[in-house]
Parts: sequence; structure tokens; C-alpha cells
Amino acid sequence: MSRLRRGLAPLIAAVLLTTVALPLAGADAAEPADTIHVTQRCDTVMDGSPERPFCSITEAVRTAQPGQTVEVTAGEWGDVVVATSGLLGQPITIKGFRGYGQRTRVRSVHLSAVQHVVVDGFDIVVDGSKSAVLIEDSSDVTVTNGWANTGSAPTVDIRGDSHRVTVSRMVARGYRAQVFAVGAGVTDTLLSRNSVMLDRLFTGAPAAITIADAPRTTITNNTIVTDCLVGVAVTGDSAGFGLYNSIVRTNLPDRPGACTPPEAPLPASAIPLTVEGVAATDSQLDYNLLDPVHGGPLYSWAGTTYPNPAAFAAATGQGTHDIAADPKLVTVQSTNVGWGLGSDSPAIDSALATAPGLYGPDLRGNPAADKPDVPNSGGAFLDRGSVELLPEPKVAPTIRWVLDYGNPGSLEAIVYVNAEYPWLTSAVRGGGTASIQMINTPSAETVLTDSGYAAFTYPRAGVACASVVFSTDGFRSRPPLHQSSPCTVLGSSFTPSTPQRVLDTRSGGGAPMRPNSDLVLPLPAPFSTADAVVLNVTVTQPTANGYLTVSAPGNRPESSNINFVAKQTIANLVTVPVSEGKVRFSSSGSGTVHVLADVAGYYGNAGKRMKAMAPARLLDTRNAIGVPGTTPIGPQGRVTIDAGLWLPAGTTAVALNLTVTKPTQSGHITVFPPGGAVPTASNLNFVAGATVNNMVIAPVVDGKIALANGGSGTVHVVADMTAAFASAGTNTYLPTFPTRILDTRASGKPVGPGQAVRVSVDKRACSGHPCGAGAIVANVTVTGTKSAGYLTVYPFEQNRPTASAINFTAGQTVANLVTVGLGDNSFLVFNSSAATVDVVVDQAGFYLSPPI
Repeated sequence: MSRLRRGLAPLIAAVLLTTVALPLAGADAAEPADTIHVTQRCDTVMDGSPERPFCSITEAVRTAQPGQTVEVTAGEWGDVVVATSGLLGQPITIKGFRGYGQRTRVRSVHLSAVQHVVVDGFDIVVDGSKSAVLIEDSSDVTVTNGWANTGSAPTVDIRGDSHRVTVSRMVARGYRAQVFAVGAGVTDTLLSRNSVMLDRLFTGAPAAITIADAPRTTITNNTIVTDCLVGVAVTGDSAGFGLYNSIVRTNLPDRPGACTPPEAPLPASAIPLTVEGVAATDSQLDYNLLDPVHGGPLYSWAGTTYPNPAAFAAATGQGTHDIAADPKLVTVQSTNVGWGLGSDSPAIDSALATAPGLYGPDLRGNPAADKPDVPNSGGAFLDRGSVELLPEPKVAPTIRWVLDYGNPGSLEAIVYVNAEYPWLTSAVRGGGTASIQMINTPSAETVLTDSGYAAFTYPRAGVACASVVFSTDGFRSRPPLHQSSPCTVLGSSFTPSTPQRVLDTRSGGGAPMRPNSDLVLPLPAPFSTADAVVLNVTVTQPTANGYLTVSAPGNRPESSNINFVAKQTIANLVTVPVSEGKVRFSSSGSGTVHVLADVAGYYGNAGKRMKAMAPARLLDTRNAIGVPGTTPIGPQGRVTIDAGLWLPAGTTAVALNLTVTKPTQSGHITVFPPGGAVPTASNLNFVAGATVNNMVIAPVVDGKIALANGGSGTVHVVADMTAAFASAGTNTYLPTFPTRILDTRASGKPVGPGQAVRVSVDKRACSGHPCGAGAIVANVTVTGTKSAGYLTVYPFEQNRPTASAINFTAGQTVANLVTVGLGDNSFLVFNSSAATVDVVVDQAGFYLSPPI
């Protein structure tokens, strides 16, 4: 999944509007993984991989390199010490998980002498005398998207030689000391989108936020509430202080005009903002909302108090857009969602949209929203405080294929979670936070996202579903707004290979398959991990009539792939699902038979998609293109077909219906990559005088296809292309359980001479989910033949081509695998002979068309 996710941001923009080892001598060092995993269950060997995760956050961080993410599962953890640095543009990110009913909770976070570190998504709760977050002698660090709570020490303490520290989207609470303490020597601190509360269990806490000798501290869009204590206190050499778009109230909403006993001070003494020292000469304050409920001054500026914004602005030139009013706060701080706004709050749509330090979503992961009945007074629609007021959205999750954009794998899908709000918002997709989890897969990977999408690579073709839980408070507390499980159907792409023999029961004097027996074949890599493999299967030396079925291990299907008579050698192409790295061969009949299997390629996440094409004749040696007369292929002869004019760009393989006719001796045809040696494999076996067909998946190199005559006589060959696997392909393959979709013997309606029968694809593998079918892969068998002829297979509602799929003589039973396009989810089988024939069609799978 990680490869797709790294490159996904530009893709979404186009569609919609995260153990260091020494390298071996002489080898390049391996690129570190994006993500180091930390879980509460680990082994003695830990390297941060999903298989060998760390079980200590501190130990995992110690191994991290710049640009890596330390991803921590939900649960209870101890203290976290961060002493490892990232680089500019390549921070080390330490990320907790918060989803529906799940949080990552630690006792404390201590960052010491580090640079370029992000701490994201943790609940940090200390029950004692130390800070929840201590940042000392560190630069370019961010603590975001969490909750912090402590006792008698500052909740977040920034001290020493620290610079460019950002604390954002935090719900922070203190009791006996400051919530945020920015100490002497610290510079360029940003506090943005935080919800702050300072309780007064005992006297002695100076203010919710203290800034002492800390130049260029900026507070933007915070909501600050105290219990009869100062809101923000700035002292000493704190030049360049800024306060924007923030709400400050110094009485608890449930105790207006009063303080919590014991030792309750006078409410009027709790001034929302006090600024002393150098900051009183060059600070910038504007667009704040100060609640006068305490009954005292709103500002203390260089020792002088001011009762309201008008008096303050007249004397200092600051706060010209400040408001003195009840902010109409809702929600209690202890719920971990932060202070919200009532629908009649004066904070709505009145903030400065260009305030410094304002970026990203609000505390709860939501964008700015324009309340229709409120005028916009700050240059755009933005609320003051840490939380935006939004109406309830309509949520409609979908899951879609990833089609292009760097040719991603065909089993990669994106889950979109679009929230449609009745108000205009600043985000393309609306807002909110989604927890998206793969389901019905072993990995069950979960992504928590504010961006509205998540990308997954599913392990196999078939129905792909995700569990979507949507929250409008970032899963901080409230029940989710929406839960659903969108699904789609994914297919595989094809990778050709040089024909490789994987089974030969004759090898080493081996025994043939016995009557009515099974042979389970383990496949070598990479075929063992595929969704399906393409095998050219040959039976030889049968002692009696019978048939062979190739399938995944498990229930035996009611189908056949090769029908044979005694002493016959015959081949057929088979596309078969792989289960636990194996396929099964089942022999039916009264005699023994030897079986050979040559693998031609496999279906999986990588490779090329299929492009269905009108049948094109690439080769006919009876009438060679541009060459007068007939040119059969001689003994042990080779032919290279230059098919470049017919093929789309980036073609790696084609589906060919291969026909041999007028062979003067027995032999076989092998199709192989041009330029290489002829492999020990065969695609089509024939005897003198016979006309035989077989489907072939032929590898293509530079637009060329090579085939060799393995016989001692001459033979004519016809090759008709029906599909290409190319960069321009859009259809992916869904293997299905072998399914009989037509048997005219059972219906009692054979196909008459010169007539065609319509056959419909079986879509039960889609489990009722929408899935367009562009082509089908099926084994077609003709039997009950009374005269010579051929079958032509072609899409419904299209003109019948001249190509034949199966040639037969009277009394023969012949099978061939076909790949044929569909019209209205069906295709036609035409009988050219002068008598009726029975036709049996066994579906092996079908190619999915892209969703519209």
C-alpha cells in the first residue's frame, strides 16, 4: 500500500477538482521503509516491520531515520522519550491512532535536543508532578491532534533553547499550573487551534497560557477558558507577541460570574489578557473575542487596564476588531472534543482569514464553513476559536478502482468518503474524519484520514470491501455520524512468462495419473502467490477415453478442460485459480493418462490489463501477407510475426487462437518470446493431416511474436488475435469457480447447422455488487458432431468474423479455451457444419470493465 499512498495526493487533486541494517559490502544500502510499526505484542527480534514490530515507542523512535513515521497502535503506553532528529523536509513523525472507540494513550512525551519531529494523535495524561509534554532545547517540532492533561506542572512546557515549536489541534487541561508555558529563551512558538481549560483546584496558577521572555510567540484561533484565572499572560522580553482569532473566557460556562470554591477569588480579578514588558510595545492583537462575564477589565496592557475593546483600541491601536461578548460556548472540556460554538455565537464567520499561523482544519478535523445567515467580516468565512460550527453533513462513501496515474496495480483501490454539507466549506470534499479499514482480508489495515480518502492494496481479486466510520469530531468522543461498508469488485492484471514446464508425469519414469484420481501441484514463485495461472495442459498416452479437469484444490467442479480418446495426444489452454499456491488436476475415465503442464503467465496485482479487440488475423501461412502462394512452416522451422501495426502501445502479451492445418507429420507448435531459445514446452499438438485449434497467451517483445514447429514435416499455421495485454488495457481478470453456463445436451436444444446460440456470463462471483463484464474466458467443447465443421465464437450484437475457435470432424469431441468480448453480457457460438452439434461452455472467469 505504501507505494500508492506516497503518490496519491496529486492523483486525488486530479480526480476531485509513512532496524537499520548495515549494507553488504559492495552493495547499495536498502532504502528504509516509510513506516516503523509499534504494537503491544512483539517478539525477541524487532525491526519495525509489520511482522516484527517494536513494543516500545521510545525504542522505535531511537531507530528512526529522517522521513520515517513511527506508527503506534491504540492502547495504553508509558512515557515516551524522543532524542532522535529528522531533517528539514524529512521530519520523524510519531503517530498515534485514534479511531472509533480507540485511542493511543501515553503517560508523557519528552522531546530533548531534537529537531524536525512531529508528535501526532496521542492522548497524553499525567497524574503527578511532571508535564504531559516537555519540549526543551528543541527546534522545528510539532505536537498536534491530541489531548493533554496533567496535575501540578505545566501541561505543555516549552523551555530552554527551543525554537519554532508548534502546538496545534490539542485539547489541553491543567489544574495547578499553566496549560501552556513558553519559557525564557524560547522563540517563534505557535499555538494554533487549541482548546484550553485551566481549572482552579488550588490557588497559585498564574494563567492558562504564560509567555515569559519568549520572543515572537503567536496564538491563533485558540479557545481559552479558566476558572477565575488569567487567560493569557505575557511578560518580560517577549517582543513580537501576536494574538489572533482567539476566544478567552475567565469563568466556567456553568458558573457565570462566580468561581469554584474553596478559596474562590473575586471573578473580576481574572483578566482575560495581560501584557507587560517589551511585548506591550510591538505586539499585534486583533479579531479576538473576550468574554466580559467575569465583570472586570478585559485587558491589562503595560500596567493599565481597559474595560472593553473600544477603550483598548483607542489607547493602543490594537484589537480594533476585537469583540466583547458571550461566545456561547458548548460542550464540556472533559469530553476531549474541545469547546464548540452555539449557533448564535458572535464568533461565527467573524475571524481574520489571513491571520498568521492559521493552517489546516480545525481542532476536530473540519474546514471553515459559511453560515448562510451570518455576514463574513474577516475577509472570508472563518470562525473565531478552535472549533468551526458546521451543520450535519450527508456522508456517501464509495470505493473505486485506481486505473492509471503511473500504472498502479489492479488490486489497488481508493475509498472516498465525501461529506456533503448544506453550507459552503473551504474544503473540496467537505470535512470530518474517517476511519477506513480493509475487511475480509488478513491484514485488516486501518487508515484514519482527514483528507477524505484512503488507498489499499487488496490481496486477491474479487469483492473488495471497506468498513467506513465517519466522525465530525475527529473520533475524540462522540458517537460516529455514519457507518457503512462500501464494496467494489477488483480483477487482476496479467504478467506473461517464458513458457516453463511445471508438470510432466513422465519425468524420471514417473507414473501416469490413475483412473478418477487427483494430482495437487504446488507451483513455484511467483505463480504460487497469483490469483490465477495460465497453463498449457497436454494429455498423452491415455489408455482409454476420458477427460481432465484443472481447478483450484477444494470442491471438484462439474466441468472439463480436455476431452481425449485412447492413445491421443492433445493440449488445451487453461486459466485456473490458485489456492494456497496450488492447482489440482483431476482425471476422469477408465484408464491412465500422462499429464504435462507449461505455465505461460499469471494474474495478480502487477502486470498489464486486457484490451479486447476485434479478431485480427496476424498470420496465415496458406496465404502469407505480401507473399504470393503458400508458405508452410518447414521441419523445426521458426516464424516471427511482426504485429506492431495491430498492437496498442506497451503490449506484453496477446491472446491468440492458433490453428494448424495440413501437417505432413505429427508434431507440436511452441510460442515463445522472440530472440530467445525455444523452450521445452508446447502449445499445440497435432498429427498428420489434422486441423487443430488451441488458445495461446503469447508473449510479445518489441511488437513481435515467435513460434516454432517442433515436428519433422511441414505445417500451415493460422493465428487470430482476440485481445492484447497492454498499457492501454482497462479490463482486469476475475477468476471464478469453473461454472457450466451452457450445455445443449441438458436443454435438449443442439445448435443447428448455420445457427448460433447465445451464452450469457455468470456474474455470481460479484455477490450482487455492480461489475461490468467486457470479455469472458471460457472452455468451449463441441460434441455430438455428425459432420465436419467449425465453431466461431464472437460477441453478441457484432458481425461474425471469419476466424474459427474449434475445428472438428464427424464423431469428434473437441475443447478449446476462448477469450471473447461481450455484448450485453453475452456472446454467440456459431455452428458452421451441415448437421447439429452439442455445445458445452464452462466459464473460467471474466474480464471486468472499469466502473463508469
